[in-house]
Amino acid sequence: MKKALIVLLFVFSKTLFAQEVENIKDSVVVKEPIILNQKAYSITIPDGWKIQDNCTNDLCSLLSPRDTLGSYDRFTENINFTVNKLPSPSYTVDKYAQYSITYLPSVVKNFKVIEKKKLRSNAYLLTYKGEKSGFAQTWRQFYYTKNAKVYIVTFACETDKYEYYLPIIDPYLSSFKLK
Repeated sequence: MKKALIVLLFVFSKTLFAQEVENIKDSVVVKEPIILNQKAYSITIPDGWKIQDNCTNDLCSLLSPRDTLGSYDRFTENINFTVNKLPSPSYTVDKYAQYSITYLPSVVKNFKVIEKKKLRSNAYLLTYKGEKSGFAQTWRQFYYTKNAKVYIVTFACETDKYEYYLPIIDPYLSSFKLK
């Protein structure tokens, strides 16, 4: 009798547990990613980030929420999109990246290239650091060329937070697609 009661309790508790798991599955809502869908490109927006007002196809910014990685957060991490016409249809992504490397020291104090790499025939990655607007910053910048235009995708954050943000932000930066 004891064995039968134990078996009955075991079956009953397993059935209740299975029903509870089903109830939990039914109550979980999968949040769809938010996509910034512009005329020429699209990108998945990181959770909690906001699209800045007056966003256009040629100039747009995504702004992070305040972080809690230190004391008062004075810097807003951001992803910026800029579209510029190239000097000619034959202007390559390599030429544009080299132009940027020579231009950026004029607007970024203590400019230093961390990484530069051609990703594809029309895509280039440039990571650099320096000081701008009173902050030590690191930028991860992608250049994409198409139809005599360059599409610049830039992630900016404080240098001391870059290693924290990089694994979080990289999948979003990788979701950028030209149309």
